[in-house]
Amino acid sequence: MTTVRTTSALEQSELTASQQARRDRIIDAALELSRQRSFEQTQVKDVAEAASVALGTVYHYFSSKDHLFAEALVRWAESLRGNVDRHPLRGDGPAERLAEVLHRSVRAFQQQPNFARLITTLDVSTDAFAIEIMSRLERETSGVYLAALEGVEAETARKIVRVVDLALAGLLRSWSAGRTPIVDVHDILDQTIALLFRN
Repeated sequence: MTTVRTTSALEQSELTASQQARRDRIIDAALELSRQRSFEQTQVKDVAEAASVALGTVYHYFSSKDHLFAEALVRWAESLRGNVDRHPLRGDGPAERLAEVLHRSVRAFQQQPNFARLITTLDVSTDAFAIEIMSRLERETSGVYLAALEGVEAETARKIVRVVDLALAGLLRSWSAGRTPIVDVHDILDQTIALLFRN
């Protein structure tokens, strides 16, 4: 049986400039379609058409639909770091800065609710590439939250970020399912941070 080799995130250095541009175009197409419709409503052939490539070309770069949309999700999530770089956090202390960046994250999901549902879907993916990419997504967002905790002892900061990451994930899952109003998402995050920083 012939094995089709796909290019994972770890193999991007092997791509030529034109291959990288084609791969980026496919990710951008998946990202744009994710803004318009749900993961379930989108097929890989839709992405191929939007990127003006053959269906086989998509599968040359991505092992599965999960792999492709995980990469699109990471690209979208990277905008949070860019947002913080352009508009630095204004909080006077670590608790205030962490609250501010978490609320920015929630507002981003409010503007693109399909991405909250996409995270829920991909968190249970069995695709090896998607699993690796979702771990990269967690590291990316955790890095932004850790930067907000400047001045907090490193191990304590990591524990705080782990708790707020889990709280945010659960709240977004509940919100995207229509069980928790968005105002409650913001309030519960504030309550969580207050408890974590209680002396």
